[in-house]
Amino acid sequence: MVAFLVGNIPRDCHSKVQVLAEYWLSIHPGTGLPGRQHFDPCDIPALLPNIFLVDIDAQASRFTWRLMGTALVKIFGRDHTGLPFEGAYRDGTRANAYKAIGKMVATKQPQWRRAPASFATDREYLTMERTVFPLAADGETVNMALGMILAHMPNGEVV
Repeated sequence: MVAFLVGNIPRDCHSKVQVLAEYWLSIHPGTGLPGRQHFDPCDIPALLPNIFLVDIDAQASRFTWRLMGTALVKIFGRDHTGLPFEGAYRDGTRANAYKAIGKMVATKQPQWRRAPASFATDREYLTMERTVFPLAADGETVNMALGMILAHMPNGEVV
């Protein structure tokens, strides 16, 4: 049986995911969820190339890229900052990433997935590892996702 770090994130996830999960846990206020006001990018500089922030309008089920790290721009082939999240994937709201954020909003729990990159079939990635963590400015209503994407290359390199 796999032990879990937090939510559905297994302990055998990539070490960068473990660091982000531990950081997210460390910024929790006394009660409720951490918010953007608790997140300081200076605390995790080595992770920033793979980090993203997504603004969430839960009532409209609309997600907007607030920030994409430089490694993500390379993985996606362009910078989606400021654009609707759904536009990043050819499947839009049917994309696994969109569904993961929706589930994260509903459960207020981190979501993790390691799978082939369906949106990047023309690239040489072996698998993608994606994690999203809920942030709530008021401690309760999820209004932002803090996430990380890692591309696992066939040669063992992780981008």
